[in-house]
Amino acid sequence: MSNLEMFMQPRSIAVIGASNDKTRIGGRPIRYLVEGGFVGSIYPVNPKRNEVQGLRAYPRVEDVSGPVDCAIIATPADAVLSAVRSCANKGVKGIVMLSAGFAELGEAGKRMQDEFLAIARAHDIRIIGPNCLGLFNTANNIYMTFSGVYEDVVGTSGRIGVVSQSGGYAGELVTLAKRVGLNFGSWITTGNEADVEAGEVINAFAEDDNIDVILAYLEGVRNRDTLIKGLEAAAAKHKPVIIIKSGRSGQGALAAAAHTASLAGADTVYDAIFERYGAYRARTTEEMLDVAYAASRGVFPSGKRLVVLTGSGGIGVLSADFGQDEGLELAQLPDEVKSGVLDMVPNAGMHNPIDLTAKLAHEPELFARALDLILASGKLDMAYINIGVLAGMPYAAKRLVDSLTAVAARYPHIPMGVGVMAGDETVSQYEDAGFLQYLEPARALKSLAALHHFSEIWSRDVSAFAPCDAAMPEIPGGKALSETEAKQYVAAAGIRVPEEFLVQDASAATKAATHIGQAVAIKVVSSDLLHKTEFGGVALGVAIADAGARVDEVRASVTSLAPHARIEGFLITPMISGGTECFVGTHVDPVFGVTVTFGLGGIAVELYRDVTTRVAPIDKAMALEMIRSTKGSALLEGYRGRPKADVEALADAILKIVGLAQENAEKISTIEINPLLVMNEGEGVLALDAVITE
Repeated sequence: MSNLEMFMQPRSIAVIGASNDKTRIGGRPIRYLVEGGFVGSIYPVNPKRNEVQGLRAYPRVEDVSGPVDCAIIATPADAVLSAVRSCANKGVKGIVMLSAGFAELGEAGKRMQDEFLAIARAHDIRIIGPNCLGLFNTANNIYMTFSGVYEDVVGTSGRIGVVSQSGGYAGELVTLAKRVGLNFGSWITTGNEADVEAGEVINAFAEDDNIDVILAYLEGVRNRDTLIKGLEAAAAKHKPVIIIKSGRSGQGALAAAAHTASLAGADTVYDAIFERYGAYRARTTEEMLDVAYAASRGVFPSGKRLVVLTGSGGIGVLSADFGQDEGLELAQLPDEVKSGVLDMVPNAGMHNPIDLTAKLAHEPELFARALDLILASGKLDMAYINIGVLAGMPYAAKRLVDSLTAVAARYPHIPMGVGVMAGDETVSQYEDAGFLQYLEPARALKSLAALHHFSEIWSRDVSAFAPCDAAMPEIPGGKALSETEAKQYVAAAGIRVPEEFLVQDASAATKAATHIGQAVAIKVVSSDLLHKTEFGGVALGVAIADAGARVDEVRASVTSLAPHARIEGFLITPMISGGTECFVGTHVDPVFGVTVTFGLGGIAVELYRDVTTRVAPIDKAMALEMIRSTKGSALLEGYRGRPKADVEALADAILKIVGLAQENAEKISTIEINPLLVMNEGEGVLALDAVITE
């Protein structure tokens, strides 16, 4: 069996720690499997009983006469090791470990976890858990869990798969989803993830013909490759992945580590991974379920052009705001379409949102007639119709549903949201017609935007890119690098640095400035100081005649404010005017490897935090996308008459910095160039400062 098939389609299941009490952890899975209709063999394992819940019981799993594909372990922690050994002897290939008391409790528990994991790996056994609630798969009537969610899902069918590192959250999600009419086909809780990780489950769901939409709750990821492989597989199959990643705050990250013994990681890096591979990151459970509801219909727009129809100017304005917030385009309608709508409603508001006015009270079919005319133009990709209380009025309800149902049938490829305030029966009629029903416009438009997010990411191959393959210098580890040394490696990577002189005293500074022949910048060189300006270690725009005196001033300031810092000299460089200061930095994340961050440089990077982060490797198209995704990119594009900057050279420089970081990822943790001065188009870039740290 492969790709977790031993869990999703087992032919036989042993329950180790089986209980005759159907309410106990060792008793519930047996009851659920029997009552739920599992057609395979169930083998209770309990050395103290000959029979459990009407089934023959066995002292050990080795004593079972037939093969065992999967075993549930529901014993105390101190009995788990023996149970895993028995599974290895029997040839079991999958274990769902409900038992707790391992890595989530600290080092002693982790040692126990590592011990049984070593046995499992030596015998090619996959383990879900420990410290989990198990799983269910309604398509195959498999309920290997002790959770009460069984009562909510048995007898249902759904095409949504859920993987959660938190069993408690996964249980609540079932209840909340049921309240909004969603059912889950597969539900897997991974707990400590001693072996099987959430990314592997996402991959399995991507390959499962019974699953259309994938939800995930993550607290942390230990293995970059399994997550990326899962996300790539889902994107290739055009299956939406909707993720809640907790641990965004510092305190939340600590709680995640304590709860599942996982590494939460830098939140911006997770955002970069999700963005790159097309997963939608929801901030709340409500948002997750809203998007899942929309995605489960399987209709995705070909673009982001939106039309909003209302009978209320105020709701129209709100909808326009929400649509813009979500990056949707409230497209202007063709003149002939506007004329057609005005023929129906002479005083209609036509700027999109389209306000059909109170005339709707007399002719509710105007919603359908206007919508049909607009969509027939082929200029719109999605629609939101806010009907409001009119939908529940007896004289209008059927006329509205019937007319709009006919329009929806003519445009099945266009996702349409509605806002109706009416009874459940009326709401169901709209949903049966294909409309997505949301009472709140903001939720409707966020969900429509999410559908566009998926269709946009599926339009390209997320795994296809051509990273920089130029040879990069090797940086020796084991010592801190000064700015001068850091710049040497940056220059060797192919990024231009200004002419500069390393001097030790005032006299040499004057000679260097005289050679340069213009105003200079003076910077202290010390591998002990990352932010030189904070200690008076930088002097800008220094006249040639003043260079010597300013070196002495800089030395005195640094000595006073940072007496611990070793001064290795002073850099004298020409004062360069023009250009736009940018920041490019790489960092080796403990989970995802080399990451790169870009933004405006100087003090702006810390003041405004207008930065964007990606995970290596990247190619030039990704580098250009990084640049353009920041608000400050307008300055590079020629904002208000400024010369256009050399964005192409900037993108090339980003690739080279990433290449340098990847080549030396095992020896250095950070490369920062701030500022990286981007000159006018065709003039390239200059690295004015550089930091490389172990």
